[in-house]
Amino acid sequence: MFNSLEMTTIAQNGFGQRNPLADRYEASASFERALRQGKWHALGHRLLGKASSLRPLPQQDATTARRPARETRIVNVPLSQIVGSEGRVGDFDSHFHPLNDHTRDRWISIAAATRQGVAMPPVELIQAADGYYVRDGHHRISVARAAGQATIESRIAYVVG
Repeated sequence: MFNSLEMTTIAQNGFGQRNPLADRYEASASFERALRQGKWHALGHRLLGKASSLRPLPQQDATTARRPARETRIVNVPLSQIVGSEGRVGDFDSHFHPLNDHTRDRWISIAAATRQGVAMPPVELIQAADGYYVRDGHHRISVARAAGQATIESRIAYVVG
């Protein structure tokens, strides 16, 4: 039920104020809800002939060259402005609901850690004209959206365009 990182934390710190089993159970239930929503979302869009997956980052050409972001500071980006992915468009839908079971363990670990108050590193995004694309942090974004967060701490790696 616990992964090795969680077992080490429990061994070093004890169970503390929060019950890790309860947090893990709640995180698992949250994953199941998000997975169900993702599958229903995909089915509904398929029936309507619409795409429900994340948008892939546009291919680079002479007019869309990447340039490093001016500043590498951490900013809060609205989750609604994150529209796609640099490479994992098949794992999450356009609302960052998980679409398959192979994301389960990582998703649940992040959700449980978040419930326990563990600070997560900022996600890494690429800024484009139509929104932000995820370079690193898909699971953290999915968990944040499932928890009802409006923004997420981010580091902008590149600007496209």
